Amino acid sequence: MNIICALLAFFIGMAMNVQSGVNGQIRAITENPVFASTVNFSVGMIALLIILFITCEAGIYKMPSRQLLVRETKWWMYTGGPLGIIYVMAGILLPPLIGYGAFFSTLVTGQLVFSAAIDHNGWMGNAVTKIDKRRALGILLLIAGAVIVQSF
Repeated sequence: MNIICALLAFFIGMAMNVQSGVNGQIRAITENPVFASTVNFSVGMIALLIILFITCEAGIYKMPSRQLLVRETKWWMYTGGPLGIIYVMAGILLPPLIGYGAFFSTLVTGQLVFSAAIDHNGWMGNAVTKIDKRRALGILLLIAGAVIVQSF
């Protein structure tokens, strides 16, 4: 199961490059990165609404009640959307300036460094997985790789 999840994550990582390239093409044609981001999120919202409707109607998931959402969620749990905007805008604006390799190597490095901090501290309700020597070495190697990609 872990290998399947790892392969899935790998291919999703590849898809992120495609997403950035597709959005970049819309930006290039329209000369408007905000419009390109709006297209990205609008089409994504339509797709998600269709998936939500299908999965709720099929009984795969249930629609949460308003009371549950008001009672159980915290304000910071709604910051994913604005953070997604930052990611999509960065994926539109930065690769043409620094290249895809430089952008995604530093993006993945930032993700891994902060992911390790989340795991180490058990933030956001996650299980604690302490940073050991092996994990620290992997993080350092990824940082070194990102620096090398940036240097050439």
